[in-house]
Amino acid sequence: MWEQWGTVVGALIGFGGLFVGLLVGRRQVTDEAKVEHEQWLRGQRQEAYAQLLDAWDTAWRATKEVFENPEKYEGAAEREWDWETDIIPAIRKSVAPPWDSVWRAVERVELLGPQSAAAAAEELRLTGEGAMAVALDFEGMWLPPERVEVATQAALAARRNTVKIVAAVLQEAPSPTVRRVRGLPR
Repeated sequence: MWEQWGTVVGALIGFGGLFVGLLVGRRQVTDEAKVEHEQWLRGQRQEAYAQLLDAWDTAWRATKEVFENPEKYEGAAEREWDWETDIIPAIRKSVAPPWDSVWRAVERVELLGPQSAAAAAEELRLTGEGAMAVALDFEGMWLPPERVEVATQAALAARRNTVKIVAAVLQEAPSPTVRRVRGLPR
């Protein structure tokens, strides 16, 4: 009879070990899949953030060109170009296409997240729209310097803030157990 109990206990220990092994194996596979996905997502985010900042820099240079050379457009008005049909469309043609690239890059960041990076990208979009509006808003054939200064400071602050936020996102290493680090949602 003791031999039968020994067989039963041995079988139970074997099944228990098998069950624990299955649970541990399943958890390991799940963790590996999670880390692999997080690494892929981190790479996608890195590309999206770099694309956003590159597009932003290009668009900002185009807008800054208008800010720094308003005489180009003021002179056009003096040559009797029509402000509404010639000059404003010329400015829009030089600044709008680069900003369109920024809008597309912002959408990609919003898709990939996290929310903190999407909010920073949205802030870039809004300051970009403001800067473009200033570039198109010559008052009586001159660009108001105080509005240019405000737009410039807002744009530079938005870019610095975005860099800080996306750097924090990218510095977080993928981990299957870490859900939140430094207040950044996943």
